[in-house]
Order: sequence, then C-alpha cells, then structure tokens
Amino acid sequence: MSQANDGYDYNPEYDYNEQYDGEDYDQSSISQEDYWKVINSFFGNKGLVRQQLESFNEFVENTMQELVDENARLTLDQHSQHTGAAGDETRRYEINFGQIYLAKVAMTEMDGQTVSLFPQEARLRNLTYAAPLYVDMKKSTLTAGNVDDPIEAQWQPAVDANGVMQETEEDKIWIGKVPVMIRSNFCLLDDLQEEQNYNLGECPYDQGGYFIINGSEKVLIAQERMAANHVYVFKKADPSAITYFSEVTSQMEKGGKMPSKTVVRMYARNSDRTTTGSVIRASLPYTKVDIPIVIIFRALGIVPDRDVLSHICFDPNDTAMLEMLRPCIEEAFSVQDRDTALDFIGRRGQQEKGTRLTRQRAAFDILQKEMLPHVSVSEGFESKKAYFLGYMVHRLCSASLGRRELDDRDHFGKKRLDLAGPLLANLFRILFKKLTRDVYRHLQKCVETHKEFTLVNAIKPGIITNGLKYSLATGNWGDQAKAMQARAGVSQVLNRYTFASTLSHLRRTNTPIGRDGKIAKPRQLHNTHWGMVCPAETPEGQACGLVKNLALMSYISVGSYSAPVMEFLEEWGLEDQTEYSNAPSATKVFVNGVWMGIHRDAVTLHQNLLSMRRGGQLKHEVSIVRDIRERELRLYTDAGRVCRPLFIVNEDQTLMLQRSHIERIDELEEEEGKAWEEMLSTGIVEYVDAEEEETILIAMVQEDLENARKFHTREEVNRDHAAHSMEAFDPTARVKSANWSQTYTHMEIHPSMILGVCASIIPFPDHNQVSWRCPGPQLTVSVAS
Repeated sequence: MSQANDGYDYNPEYDYNEQYDGEDYDQSSISQEDYWKVINSFFGNKGLVRQQLESFNEFVENTMQELVDENARLTLDQHSQHTGAAGDETRRYEINFGQIYLAKVAMTEMDGQTVSLFPQEARLRNLTYAAPLYVDMKKSTLTAGNVDDPIEAQWQPAVDANGVMQETEEDKIWIGKVPVMIRSNFCLLDDLQEEQNYNLGECPYDQGGYFIINGSEKVLIAQERMAANHVYVFKKADPSAITYFSEVTSQMEKGGKMPSKTVVRMYARNSDRTTTGSVIRASLPYTKVDIPIVIIFRALGIVPDRDVLSHICFDPNDTAMLEMLRPCIEEAFSVQDRDTALDFIGRRGQQEKGTRLTRQRAAFDILQKEMLPHVSVSEGFESKKAYFLGYMVHRLCSASLGRRELDDRDHFGKKRLDLAGPLLANLFRILFKKLTRDVYRHLQKCVETHKEFTLVNAIKPGIITNGLKYSLATGNWGDQAKAMQARAGVSQVLNRYTFASTLSHLRRTNTPIGRDGKIAKPRQLHNTHWGMVCPAETPEGQACGLVKNLALMSYISVGSYSAPVMEFLEEWGLEDQTEYSNAPSATKVFVNGVWMGIHRDAVTLHQNLLSMRRGGQLKHEVSIVRDIRERELRLYTDAGRVCRPLFIVNEDQTLMLQRSHIERIDELEEEEGKAWEEMLSTGIVEYVDAEEEETILIAMVQEDLENARKFHTREEVNRDHAAHSMEAFDPTARVKSANWSQTYTHMEIHPSMILGVCASIIPFPDHNQVSWRCPGPQLTVSVAS
C-alpha cells in the first residue's frame, strides 16, 4: 500500500526511538508483509469455514449431553389395588438416561457387516454421512408396599415372587444416527494427512463445513435473529394509543424453555381523563390484558409507593420522571396489598373462574416461571425481577423524556447468528422429547398388560435418525408433523460452481423476514457492519440486503457459561441491587442481559476484566462493554455474536505487536493455529464485537498511530497537508483525512479485511462498484497463468 502524501515525508527506515520520549520502540521494523503474516496465522488457525466447524463441535461435545440431561429421568407410579394378591403393591418404575456416546461414522451393508463410511463413498452411493449415537440407560423397579401416596412412600428395591431382589437393568442403547459435518472433529477425515485424503477421493483444498444427506451436499445457512435478554425501547408510529414501549425476549441460559416476551407500554392520556397523564402497563405471559406496572410491583412484594418509585427512578430528586410516574400510582390506588395484586393478575389470566386462592397461585406461578425467566425462577426471585422491571420502565421513561436515544433494530451488536450448533440443538431437543414420550408410553403399555419391558424394544432410533435427516434434506427446520410451521430454506444444496462460490456459500447468512416487504431499513448497510459483513456481496432483487456474507476475518462466538465471569465479579466487590439507592453514582453490571448488581469502581473493574481476557483467564470471545454515559458495564458470553480481531494499542500509542512476535510466527509456521492462539493469549490481538467496538477507538493504519504519538509529545504538527495546499495540489493524489488529537486503543489488522471471499478476489475493487462484479468469481473458472 503506497503511503499517502500527508505533508511530511514518511521514511519506513527511520528510527523513532529517539523522538518519542526515549521509548525503546521500533515500529518501523514491522512492514506490510508482517501484517499479512498475522493474517495468514489467523487463517491457518481458523480457515474460512471454521465458524461452521466450531459450532458443530460444540453441539456434539457439550450441547447434546445437556439436552439429554434436561429429560434424564422418566418415572411411572403403579398404585396398589389392595386385592391382597401377591405382587399387588405400590410400585415405581424409573428409567434414567446417562452419558451419551457418538461412535465413528459407519454403515451397515446388506450382509449385516458394519464398515467405516468415508464422505466420497457416501456421495457416490447416495448415502447419509452419519454416526450412531448411544446413551447409557438404566431401568429400576422400586416398591413402597401398600402406601398409596408416592410422596410419603419409602421406596425400596422391588423383589420378585421368590423373594429375590429385581436387578437394575443397565445398558448402552442405540438411539439414532446424527449426521456428521465434513472435516469436524468427528469426521473420519479429521486426523488424516493430505495424501491420505487425496487417496480417499477428497479434494485437499476442501475445507468441509457441510453435511452429506442421501449423497447430496447440504450446508446450513446462518440465521440472523434479535438477541435475547436485551431491553429494547422503540417509539410507536402514529396513530396509536401507545406512544413508547420497551420489550425483552427472555431466554434462559440452560434448559429448553421456550422464550417468553415481556412488553412494557406507555399509553397516551385517554380522552375520558380518568388519569392525570400517560399510564404505563406491562403485558405478561398467559394474561389477556396489560397489567398496570404498580400492581405488578405490589404482586412482587414491593407494596409502598415510595419503594415502587425507588425501583424505577434511581434519583429521588428527578422530579420530571417522578411526575411521569404519578398517573401509574393513581391508577393502582385501589390495590394496596400483595394478595389483592396477585388476585388482580389472576382474574385476567386463564384461571379467572377459580377460587381466590387458585387465582393467586396461578398469578404467582406466572410471575415466578413465565415473567422474565432469564433473571431468576428460583426462590427469592421477587427482588431481582422487581429491579429488572424497574430498569425496563426507567429506560422507557428516559426515552420518553428525550434523555436516552431509542434503540436501533438494525444495530449488528443486537443481532445473533444461529449456526449449525444452535440450529441442530433446537431440532435435537424436539426429537429427544418425542423419543422419551414414546419410551414412557411403551412402559405404560407394558405395565398395564403385564408384559416384560426391555430398553432395546422401547427405543425407536428412527425418531432421531429420520427427524434430523428430514430437516437437513428438505430445509424445513422443525418437526416433520408440523411442516407448515417450520422455517424453510435453512438447509441448502452446497453450491459447487467454483471454489470461490463454495466458500462464499459456507459463509452466508440469512435474515428470516418476508421477501415481499418494501421496508428498506433491514436491507441497508449499517455502520456496525464494518469488518463483520461484506459490504458488496449480496444478491440482487428481493433478497438484497437480507442475504449477506461474512467478512474475511469475522468470527462467530461459540458461547460459554457465565458462571466463571460471575465468580470474578463477586470476588471484585460486586454489590446487590439493593445498595443502588445508597450509591446512585455506581455502575450497573449486566451479564448476558441480566442485571447482576452494582459496582462502585467501574474503571478498575473494567481494566481487570480486560487484563484477564487478554491474559487468557477469561475466554477470548467474552465481550466487555463499558457504557460511561449510562453508567453500565455489560458482559456477554452467549453464542452467535459476530466478532473480529484487532491489534491492541498501548497507552503510548504504540502497537503491542513487536518484531519478536513476527519472528515467533515464522517459528510456529509448521504448527497450524499455534501462532494465532499465542498472540491471543499474550494480548497482542483480541476479538471485539459490534457493541464493544463502539467503546474503543480504532486506527486504520500505522500512520494514524504515528500522528497520535507526534501530537502527544507536543511536536510541531504541520496541519497544512500538501494534498490540500493549492500550490502543490495534485488532482490524482490519494487524499487522506487527518486525525490528530486521538487516543487510539486498537488498530485494524488490514483495512481490506472488511471484504468477503468473492469481493476480495476482484482486482482494484475500489475503482468500480464491487457489487456489480461479485457474481463474477462465483461463475468463472480460474486458469493457471
């Protein structure tokens, strides 16, 4: 890249050591070629389809076991008939699912022989490249004599008619076949050398990332969605009775519970003037109408008006917000205790015709299990949910008063991409539940008809095998019985026109909204797409802007549990939300959207978390966002966040990257991926997502850092660039903007990394509209020159 004429001669051989405070720093020794070595080390570690492979590996290694553990036990109670006959007693039959095992990919020939199956053979013989899945199952029979109540019973192992204790049956049972992604950790090609792959009919340049179903290659397209557990505040378009609303879709970190949505709405003052202003109400799951928020607070145990207001308005002297909440207090004047509030909610639920106690229990269950389940569903949930609901109302009032901007639906930091792992996990959860229901029904039938129950006969492997195969083969993602509700086009036939088109297809993303809509906003290129999504490679026509391709150095987070992060926060002085009224200037700390507490020294906490991530104590994909204006520290560990790597810049405006690191990359060239992992763990580069990107300042090129260093050392800066000077004006010169008084925190690895696979192949893309040329590389065949 040629150096722009910035009004002074930049000499790459010049030693800046003497000039910048005597620092022992020789940035000039790092050349453009060295930056490309860093980029090569990234691709050596990740490859171009690594996001697909890592997502599938996570699904098989961790997620699948968690899904089995969700439904790990089936229990059937058989009550005593009191006939006095032998064996007539209260019995309990238990079936437990334990550890799962994925065997090597294999097939059974017609003669019954089981042999290994390689991908090329699956393609040629129209077979499915899948591995058998086994699970440890245990069946036990317990007895409680003639006690009818299973809760009070003392369960003992059952004995047969001869007085011999019935044995517990344990076995490793085959429950189905799971399609295996090519080149994943569970593929037979994973450990083979390049020559061995060639002998098996595989292309040495094929990076995998797809499945083979009935001989056809299928790729799962990443599905874009709004991030769960985020509070969004929007303005309702006129004409409407609602002026503003805030919403959150709650998704629990563990467990297969369906997401539940809670919406807080601000209603315009009505014409009958029953209230003195705008009232705020919330919609709860399983209720027919919106409930006034003060009544919800009272149902959560926050009864006095002062306590309700302190949960919403954090500053007792904020008269504007307190006046805004006055109509809400007036609206709930008739409900002044918790039992009445619970009954009020119960009457508007599905138990409206029951007794008062029944309605109160139903309302309590809604508040505990259905409203904001991501915050807490355990005992003592009331305080946490009250503070989070107060935070939602506070955000709503702040937006209404013009203190906080409305949320942007198209901000890429608020989006998540579901890759192969989450997509297969949702499908596997449905199919495994179906399998356990079948086992339970079979057990019931055996007990009723006095037949012997065996684990092998109870399991139907076809449920999982055919369910996964159907969705991957047709692209209809969901239960086969509910094909009309399933998402279409999730699985597609892999494009094999050219090598570039194959790579492009494996890095494609889709926004699942109607193609017929004339709305332009979701289709437009957003500022936050920089470096994450290719700005040029998108189809023409109806899918324009909805089907996108990842930029070259994009990385999609696999996801991890928030427990380690929570442990660190508690060690470093995280306080409960109840202390917030005593320290209104403290910073709110959120982990995956859940308000965990407050911290009085956010600067130190933020620095400690960054140091831990750069030192490897925290996972590299954890996102740390410090919003100084709103006094919030947000941490994210969830899957599907799009990140990109950046060089870290020191406080003295020099790169952490030194000549020694480049030499180390050369040393580790033979060991694929080691160099990149070492750079991550030593704090040379780090992954940054779209939300964290807004809290940092990124230098485009090394020259920007030199200008910043010059400014910080108070040298005389020549602001009149030769490019802008009329005497030396050259109309053909490349003019660069001048950024002088900046303090950079990061630097781009290379500006050209904003492009995707196909756009980066095109020569001189900055001299023509690249989107015109993007179909070219996908349709043309390369010829060696």
